[in-house]
Amino acid sequence: MVEDNTRAGTQRRNIAGNRRDKTMISRAVLTVLLASLLARPIAAQAPEPGDQPPAQQKPDKVAEEAAQKAATQAAEIAATQAAEQAAEKAAERAVQKAAEEAAQKAAIQKERPDQWRGPTTVEFIVFVIDIDNINGAAQTFSANVFIALQWKDERLATDGWATRQMPLEEIWNPRVLLANEGGVVRTTMPRIVEVEPDGTVTYRQRYVGPLSQPLRLSDFPLDQHRFVIQFVAPGYHPYELKFVPSPVPEDPSLVGGGIADLLSLPDWNIIEHQILARPYEPVENLSVAGFAFEFTAKRYFLYYLWQLIVPLSVIVAMSWAAFWIDHTQTGAQIGVATSSVLTMIAYRFVVAGLLPRLPYMTRMDYFVLGSTLLVFLALVQVLLTFQLSRSNRRETARKIYLVSRVAFPAAFVLLLTGSLLV
Repeated sequence: MVEDNTRAGTQRRNIAGNRRDKTMISRAVLTVLLASLLARPIAAQAPEPGDQPPAQQKPDKVAEEAAQKAATQAAEIAATQAAEQAAEKAAERAVQKAAEEAAQKAAIQKERPDQWRGPTTVEFIVFVIDIDNINGAAQTFSANVFIALQWKDERLATDGWATRQMPLEEIWNPRVLLANEGGVVRTTMPRIVEVEPDGTVTYRQRYVGPLSQPLRLSDFPLDQHRFVIQFVAPGYHPYELKFVPSPVPEDPSLVGGGIADLLSLPDWNIIEHQILARPYEPVENLSVAGFAFEFTAKRYFLYYLWQLIVPLSVIVAMSWAAFWIDHTQTGAQIGVATSSVLTMIAYRFVVAGLLPRLPYMTRMDYFVLGSTLLVFLALVQVLLTFQLSRSNRRETARKIYLVSRVAFPAAFVLLLTGSLLV
């Protein structure tokens, strides 16, 4: 409606300008005719050349030529003035038309389509191509995401039938970006939209890079987490923009998008995912229009079982060998216990890179710490029984050995169960 009124006003102004130009040209023509009529009476009143003396014929002829010359000059001046005025009016109309087109273009870039009707509907599709890394210590994950947005802007409609391509910056768009960027996220597709003849606009983009995600790793390595890829339209409230999941054209059963079956995640398993038209709420009472792709991932426990838990259990069990050596063989007992402690220390240095560096304890931290204490207590027990044997209390030392053969394995089973299985 607004565009029709604007076009009608422009047409009326063009018609009025054309009428003014015709009026000025008519005035110039009338001026020429008037000058000619003024010169004719002078020639009509003059006597015939044969009736006048020769002396009077020459001045009359000079006067007639002077009148004609004056009329010609007056006509030229009038025509020049009319042309200049017409050119000025045409230039004014051209400037006015350019200003109107610029204002109309600025309105198309800034104003939402049909904003007076209510929220602008934007359909979206999100497809996760790959997730190649989840870094629990850095609280980030790397994703490769494709999105497609579609909305209708009748101001861009044309009478043709071909699809046009336009730069994204030249039209209104929701200015979608990632809210949880964890570093440099790059876009790999050109910032170009496709415009259908009916004004339907389609924008496609691909984002690759790290995204931030707060994680609570207390249950490591038995943890599972929910990850979010949050898109937002900054500057628009949920009542201004309405994001709606759209069916995938190739497979209408997929509404809103999906995730690839094969991902580059070596130690995680994707359990489920969902696409939500959910506003972004960074703080209370602040809501921004947006949508999100959420997925739940669980860590593969078997990797840490074979790489950490089993080797650590072997080192702890090695320290128990001192309890089965004859208590009179003190040197051998101390040697086994000391070797177990040194092996435990070296192993902790090796596996330090596999554990997340966190300010709080995880399940694995409790298990490693408990295993280290058990190995150290085995060394303490050997030294204690050695002192008892030297004090002629060998029977007490023997009873301690017998109790340790049961107590230490039982304590380790309780540690394993409490830290990793419960």
